[in-house]
Amino acid sequence: MSEIRRLREERNLSRDELAAKSGVSSLTIRAHELGTVNGTETKTAEAVAAALGVPVQALFFPVDLDKPKKDGENQERVPA
Repeated sequence: MSEIRRLREERNLSRDELAAKSGVSSLTIRAHELGTVNGTETKTAEAVAAALGVPVQALFFPVDLDKPKKDGENQERVPA
């Protein structure tokens, strides 16, 4: 399943609802969900991401936005 579809379904949105929120056609969203396109225009990715409330990279890479970070995670270690 594509990340766009997973994120859309998590938000209980139909393709038509996502299309209306993003200004991107439902056929374009479908094509991206099915992986039948070779690339994505930046403005399309930005519009879909904004409508889903996620950063653009979340459309392409699995991101657990609800998972709290553990203490010390993603912090640089400074030698003493």
